[in-house]
Amino acid sequence: MGKVMSYWADVHTHSDFSPDGHDAMDAMAEGAVRAGLSALCVTDHFDTWSSFDPERHRAAFEAAREAASGRLTLLWGVELGEGHTLGARTETLLAAGPFDFVLGSCHCIHDKPDFYDMPRMDRAGCLTLIAEYLEEVRAMIRWGRFDVLGHLTYPLRYMVGRDGAAVDFAPFHDALRALFRALVEGGHGLELNVSNLRRPGGFPMPDLPLLKLYRACGGEIVTVGSDAHRAQEIGAHIREGCALLREAGFARMAVYENRRPVWHPLP
Repeated sequence: MGKVMSYWADVHTHSDFSPDGHDAMDAMAEGAVRAGLSALCVTDHFDTWSSFDPERHRAAFEAAREAASGRLTLLWGVELGEGHTLGARTETLLAAGPFDFVLGSCHCIHDKPDFYDMPRMDRAGCLTLIAEYLEEVRAMIRWGRFDVLGHLTYPLRYMVGRDGAAVDFAPFHDALRALFRALVEGGHGLELNVSNLRRPGGFPMPDLPLLKLYRACGGEIVTVGSDAHRAQEIGAHIREGCALLREAGFARMAVYENRRPVWHPLP
């Protein structure tokens, strides 16, 4: 009997269709092949600060998929930021599908700027903002027009990783438990985003305790994404992410096709 090959997938990536992306979609697909991936989903930004032309994006996707045929499963996705606040723009986008995967993300609160643009704050200010952020995420979950919740602890990327604040999500255990239950009840999954592992001293989003809490709340659907914005970053730390999911008690991961999870054993 031949050796069973491990299935590696990166389902959160950005091409040059994203304002902060750098490489064309076909180059992203080739990067995934070089990284030894089985599947790649390109999830370019659609949110309050970016536009997205589904027709042009789909054409580039189809060309890249044909070029990678037989070497890689290429999936069509979108990272829908603050979709619950965009009204008709969101509905128009979703009607332009069919997407394989809609990643729901929250990068900002109400009329505040993206966390990337927020000034450095003291611990009290950070905790206040995290509480508001979790309420915004709960509103997005109630709206529910996405498949998987992206990078749950996104504010820490800048509060801790950039500004060095001594803060985490530990004080919000009860709110997180309620959030995870709402996520599960809505049929949504949770992303393990490993982008911060590319930085010295970086951490996964979310970390191991929160992954365990999600599982304890009945969470089963997990995806893994590098959040790559360059072809050379595709697949980075996906293996560490899968190992972390195993440590949290998961045995399988999801890769979405036609908006439905397809299960694969964790390699």
